[in-house]
Formats: sequence, structure tokens, C-alpha cells
Amino acid sequence: MEYNAINTHKVWVDWAKSLGMLAIIWGHAFPDGMCGFIYAFNVPVFFILSGYLTKREQSMRACVQKIFDNLVIPYFILALIKVAGFIFKHINDGLWLWSLVAIGGGIHNLHGASGCNNLWFVYTLVIIKIIYQAVVTDSRRLLLVSLLSLAGAFIYNLSGLDMAWSVTNVLLALPFFMLGNWLADDGCRYFNKLLNIVKIGGVSIPAFIASAVITYIVGYYNGDAYMFMCRYGNSLLLFLIGALSGSFMILCLSAMLDNLNLRIIRIISAGTIVTLVFHRELLRPLLKLVGKMELSIVTENVVVFLSSVLVLLAFVPIVSVVKRLLPVVLGRRANKF
Repeated sequence: MEYNAINTHKVWVDWAKSLGMLAIIWGHAFPDGMCGFIYAFNVPVFFILSGYLTKREQSMRACVQKIFDNLVIPYFILALIKVAGFIFKHINDGLWLWSLVAIGGGIHNLHGASGCNNLWFVYTLVIIKIIYQAVVTDSRRLLLVSLLSLAGAFIYNLSGLDMAWSVTNVLLALPFFMLGNWLADDGCRYFNKLLNIVKIGGVSIPAFIASAVITYIVGYYNGDAYMFMCRYGNSLLLFLIGALSGSFMILCLSAMLDNLNLRIIRIISAGTIVTLVFHRELLRPLLKLVGKMELSIVTENVVVFLSSVLVLLAFVPIVSVVKRLLPVVLGRRANKF
């Protein structure tokens, strides 16, 4: 089949978002020997997909309105729900106020107060989308902004700063967003050809295996890349290679599953923001249970992976309930299922 980057629902995108979210959950389970591999691509692939799905609006006002509806409102609602327990616990000592300041500023924590947590991704994405709308008018500017962003990330890592701030994370995330946007626009025909090649029988599996091996090797030597702290590991070059090969790995698997249009996958895809925020609440009890078992490293990693799959599937009914009771959190994503 031929792929069209315009006005068509893409099943492979739903699969890519679902597989990417599984990688996020799996990474937060910290499987022994696998974190370098997982962190190499689990966040970059989401920024690539976000860029791929973003279209330039006719005006900055239209852009801001769309961002406000789809990202800003869900961000504050989910962030406040996430820290509600902390706020009530510290209502008398004033620490709750620092929590609100941290959420408003996109800071992970401030003076010991819980902030945006996993929602740093959304905060960072808001800034990137505004930069894209305001600055990027052609592929040359796209490339220039991406290179300047990478240079900034390199300088930031050399400086030794540790701000844990969503704004600094823009430096490392923006190039992946721009890449995804280029693939949907100027690079569309090349990307379509690549997708069609990957879909050819006998090509997908070898491509998937090769990219997985490259990602694992790169992740092993580069170490853990913590994008939530604008940290790319030991080498920016290795990080970029691992991120691209890992994202291609997800693409290969998603392309293989493109003809399998499942409602459960559409729900997971549409509800990634909810899963992103609350998956650790479901994951922790399972990990404690696994920790009590006397398992070999290999067996434990398999069980941890299956636990991650279980957590992901558990959000299918949760997202369905959220759609009924609080659809504003899903924004326009709610129309996908």
C-alpha cells in the first residue's frame, strides 16, 4: 500500500505511539542491562511522531489556540491531579505553593515540592510547537534551528548544569520534532518510499533486528540518556545514532503491524498523555512483587517486560473512562476512538 502524509488516519502511527509508550513504561521499570537501550529511543520517537503529526497553522493565534486546547489545558489538569495528594499533605506548611510554582514553570521539583513530573514532555512540546510556528518557514530554517539546538544541548552538558527544567529539555528534543515534521513535509516522498520498502516481505524483520542491535550497542557504550534532564549520555553523536536507529526500529515494527487496525491500539494511542502521567502508580506494586521473587536476571527481565505490557493494557479501560468523564484531558485525541 502507498502511504500519504496528508489527511489520512495512519494505523502505523497508533502502533508507534503504543509501542513507544510501552518503552516508556518498561524504561521506568529499570530492567537490568536494558536501560541504555530503552532510553536511547523511547523519548526521541515521541518527539519525532509529534513533529510528523504537526502542521503549520495559518496564524500564531490559531496555533496557540490549538496548543491551549490539546496540550496546555490537559497539562494543568493532569499535573494538579498528580500532585493533589502532595498539596493536601503540605497545605499547612506552605510547601504546596512551591508545587504550583513548579508546575507553572515546568520544573520537576522545587524546594522539595513535586512539580511537573513526567509532564515535562508536554511542557517542552508546547515550547517547541511555538518555536516551530514562529520561526520555521522552510527546510533551511528547520535545519538551522535544529543545529543550533544541538549545539546548545552540547554546551549545556559540558557546563555541568543540572536544572531539571522543561525549558532546557527543548535543546535536545527540538531536533527530533523537526525531523518528524520534515518527514511529513519536504521529506514525505522519501519517507513514504522507506515505509513501503519496510513493508515488503522479508525486509521488515531483518531491518528491525539490525536497528535493534545497533541501538543496543550504542546504548551500551553511550550509557543512559536522560532527556528529562537534557542529558544525552556519554556522547551526543552516539545518542543521535541510537535515537535514530531505535526510532527506526519502532517504525519497522509499526509498519509490519500497519494492516492490524485494532481499537485497543487506537485507545492506547489517543490516551498516551494519561498513561504517561499515571503509569508508575500501577507499575510500582508489580515491581515490588517481582522484587520479592527469587528470579535469575534473564527471567526477571522477562517478567518485568510482561508487567510493563500489563500496565499498558490496564490503561485501555482507564482511558475509556477518562473519555466519558473528562474528555478535555484528551483534547482532540478523544475523537480517534
